[in-house]
Amino acid sequence: MNSILTIIIGLLFSVCSYGQAANIDRTISFQESILLRNFWTDFRSAIIKKDKDKLAKLCEFPFYCRPCIDDTTLKINNHITIKVTKKLFYESQYKEFFDKRVSSEVEKHKIFETYIFYPTFDDKNKHNGFMFSYTIVAPSKKWEGSQGFIYLSKKSGKFKITGIDTVP
Repeated sequence: MNSILTIIIGLLFSVCSYGQAANIDRTISFQESILLRNFWTDFRSAIIKKDKDKLAKLCEFPFYCRPCIDDTTLKINNHITIKVTKKLFYESQYKEFFDKRVSSEVEKHKIFETYIFYPTFDDKNKHNGFMFSYTIVAPSKKWEGSQGFIYLSKKSGKFKITGIDTVP
C-alpha cells in the first residue's frame, strides 16, 4: 500500500513539475530595449497629443481588440473580439487608445522604463513580443478587477501594436 501511494505521489509531482516553464528567459536584450524605447517615445507622444495618424503608424493592421466590443457604433460585433482594420481604426477604434484608462497609465511613465513591458511567448515558450498592461477596473473587495494588455511584435525592425486583450 505504501509503495502504491509513493508511486502515485511521485507521478503527481512529476506531472506538476513538467508543466512548469522554468527555462523561459524573461530578459530584454539591448537591441530590444532600444526598439522598445523608440516605440514608447512615439506611442507616448501619440497618446498625449491624441494624434491618431502617428498612432496608426505604430499599429500592424489588422489586429484583434477585445475591449473594442464596447463600441456601440459597430455594425458587426460578435461581442468576443473585433478585427480592427485601418479603416475601422480611423472610424472609431483609435478612441480605445485615447481612453482615460490607457492615457493615465501612459502619463504615469514620463520616461522609458523596461519594466513596464512584459515579454510574451507562444505555445512553445518561444519569445514573440511584449505587452504593456493598464488597469480597466481597479480591484475592489468584491471583485478582482480587470486588466488590459496591448501586445507588441517586431515587424520590419520596429515594434508595432498587434492586439489588445483583457483579463478577465
